[in-house]
Amino acid sequence: MLNTFLKSKIKFYQIVCMVGLLFIHNYNYSPCNLTPSTTIDASLSLGNFIELLFSNSIFRFRIALLMAISGYLMANSRVIAYQDLIIKKVRTLLLPYVFISALGLLITFIFDITIFGNPNILHTGMLGKSLIDFSIKDYFHYLFVAPVTFQLWYLKTIFLMAILSPAIRFILNKIPVQALAIMFVIWMFTNILDGESRDRAFIFYCFGFYLKMYEKDLTKPLPYFRPQFALLMFVGISLLRTWLAFNHHIGFINIKYLLTILFKVNEVFGVYAIWFCFDGVVAYILDQKWYSKVCNCSFFVYAFHAPLINYIVTYLMMKNIYSIPYSHMLTYIFLPLSLLPFLLTVDKIIYGISPVMYFIISGGRGESVAMPRMRNWIPSFNFKLIVPSITIPIQNLTEEAINHINIAKHNLLNLITGFYLQIVSLRNISFEQFADIGNSTRIRYLSSG
Repeated sequence: MLNTFLKSKIKFYQIVCMVGLLFIHNYNYSPCNLTPSTTIDASLSLGNFIELLFSNSIFRFRIALLMAISGYLMANSRVIAYQDLIIKKVRTLLLPYVFISALGLLITFIFDITIFGNPNILHTGMLGKSLIDFSIKDYFHYLFVAPVTFQLWYLKTIFLMAILSPAIRFILNKIPVQALAIMFVIWMFTNILDGESRDRAFIFYCFGFYLKMYEKDLTKPLPYFRPQFALLMFVGISLLRTWLAFNHHIGFINIKYLLTILFKVNEVFGVYAIWFCFDGVVAYILDQKWYSKVCNCSFFVYAFHAPLINYIVTYLMMKNIYSIPYSHMLTYIFLPLSLLPFLLTVDKIIYGISPVMYFIISGGRGESVAMPRMRNWIPSFNFKLIVPSITIPIQNLTEEAINHINIAKHNLLNLITGFYLQIVSLRNISFEQFADIGNSTRIRYLSSG
């Protein structure tokens, strides 16, 4: 079992990684699609140097750290039957994947008709055509294969790692050091998936799995490798990579390959330094009252920040906001800082309206890890923990309208809960029984308090 501080530390760094995503995806210079080998042809300025430094170096440790944490937690989870494991991962990973993909398309549609002007969705660079012109194949593609909420690739990768977990456990049980060494060499000196920057997912996941499988102490750094030195190297290589991205006209070496190698070396230094150098900061933040109000919201920051932030940046470009002096740097700093509380508020609103829906969308993360009880949200919304005792009453609703809304909500939640149980429990029942199962399940949780 994990000790209390280690569990809190893992949760804290998951939040840090999610917040880092806001800045990475808010990079507003060209090219916007940053990879480890990205070079910049624009002239060097303080603003674009700082943005590239943080977006393509400083915050880039996050995937490696998140994958290591995911592998560690998978190895730490109790051993269950393989079929039960897959069913659990369908609930916690694939169902949120589909729901969030659909919501991403809805957000796209709203931006399409209200901001960019239907059918000019091409301006966003995300879809290429209006949702109205989509075929069934297009919807399938953007719901399951390549959603506009592109950050969801992480959920797909974690699901794949869960499927492969028995093989990973077997290999690490037989030849742990040799297997990790081979994977590390292949990852370090190949460039198979550079365009997607996801080739390090497998190696760091397996490394985290190994750490827990062999009960390595995560509270103490290596005896001959000081974290302060790793932090110095991390910052130094980050500065060097950023300078090389602007000054890439070097004839004696392939600059893109050099940038990629430095990127991978820097990830190792970054994960090690970030994990061991800031325990005092972590402990201080954990003691703050405000932290308890936001620590369960990291998943919604991850799930809904894109494509929202990308559409805002695109809109600012269309309005020529970035032609104003210092506007690049100011929006790079303040857009994530303003979007973060907005997403945290959305998290609380969704949970206040329907904890069951919140539970399904988040895969059991966030406010509760168990199916929560329903709240009566008509005739008022009660947004818990946003600001103490904020209640916004719904005015001017007739009794007949309220009854219709209650009936529609009741039937919808019955169907959703029934569908959810069908996926989780794989019950051999017909579609007509979904609503009855959903209704009885909700009554059971309501009666349990």
